[in-house]
Amino acid sequence: MKRIHLILFLSPMVVFLLMFIIYPYIYIIIHAFMDDFTGRFTLRYVKNLFEKWAFTNAWRNSLMFSSLSTGIAAIFGSIIGWISTKFDDRKRGIISSLFSIPMTLSGLVVAFAFIVLLGRNGIFNIIFRDFLKLFHFDLYSWTGLAITYAFFNIPLFSLTMIAAFRNLNTSLVEAARNLGANIFQVWRYVIIPVLAPSFLAATSIVFAGMMGAFGTALALTGMAKNLLSIQIYSHVSESNYNIPQADALALLLGVTTATILLVLNTLERRLRIKE
Repeated sequence: MKRIHLILFLSPMVVFLLMFIIYPYIYIIIHAFMDDFTGRFTLRYVKNLFEKWAFTNAWRNSLMFSSLSTGIAAIFGSIIGWISTKFDDRKRGIISSLFSIPMTLSGLVVAFAFIVLLGRNGIFNIIFRDFLKLFHFDLYSWTGLAITYAFFNIPLFSLTMIAAFRNLNTSLVEAARNLGANIFQVWRYVIIPVLAPSFLAATSIVFAGMMGAFGTALALTGMAKNLLSIQIYSHVSESNYNIPQADALALLLGVTTATILLVLNTLERRLRIKE
């Protein structure tokens, strides 16, 4: 009876995995190596990934942009997590609730909000450019795109670090201080090693999301920024329809992301074992 209950309990998850994760991945892998016209095996679409500048540039841009965005989130998210230690549980709960809001918003909604605020004729650009005669901020640049995605990434990273700082055993810090360690030694030998696994876990989440970033980038810049996700979209749209090439690009995106996540997760496990 327990076995039947277990099967019934797990069956929705298994069906979900088969339909939305395993089947799409198998489909992508098969069709990335299949000629669209003859149905035969071919390496043409995979070779294009390394021979065409547009694809290699998109891969490089995705890696650099994801790394930059993750770095911004890591810096500010860690600072916010540390500041949260100064508050009591009620105030930390309020902060966590507020930081959960950005993750519920659509990328298109956020893009429109930033256009209203920081677009060419946005509120802040009108103030700084027209009234104060200081500068004009280009929302549609890589910097603008990174700042827009920071709206999602910093709260996401902060939530992980707030929990990590809250669970930090303060007795370890007190013991280190009693043994004569200064504040820098406490951070280097106690706090950072303890928080490192949570830091790497948050890094993995943000980086994976940024590698597949699409909606906000498309809404803000259209096809102007060459990212793997934008390239995939362009090859499944009517203007540049090429499904096998889109599958090959998706395969490259998946392999790249999985490799980096594997490295980060391996480091995280080793640090947890040492901890």
